[in-house]
Amino acid sequence: MMKKLMMIASVVAACGLFSVPASAISEAYRAQLEKSGCTQISEADGTCDPTHVKKHAHNTHDDKATPQNASRDLHDHLVGKTLSQAIGHMHNSHWNPLNEEETRWGKSDMIAELDLTPAGKIRDVWVH
Repeated sequence: MMKKLMMIASVVAACGLFSVPASAISEAYRAQLEKSGCTQISEADGTCDPTHVKKHAHNTHDDKATPQNASRDLHDHLVGKTLSQAIGHMHNSHWNPLNEEETRWGKSDMIAELDLTPAGKIRDVWVH
């Protein structure tokens, strides 16, 4: 009797695991990702922000090419992220690495420096 109950419980549990529908993103969010050039993966790992890309898509790069604006933008997008996520963002934002560790970046006449925590996360960003 106990074996039958265990078998029934196992079958019910297995059916429950395999009958969960896959979750998907809404069509509106899918369209936003598509317009921004982001994918679900790049958005999830922090290398692409669909709202940021969409918001700045109509601006030229020279509109905001000041160290203060670049510093604010990089600080907002990078602090708390891992170095690999920051590297992806920097490449996507057209910055060029200036050192092998990829903690110093150049763009136009600006230099951005990434300050890391011992755990390898971005603590701060300086642009000069």
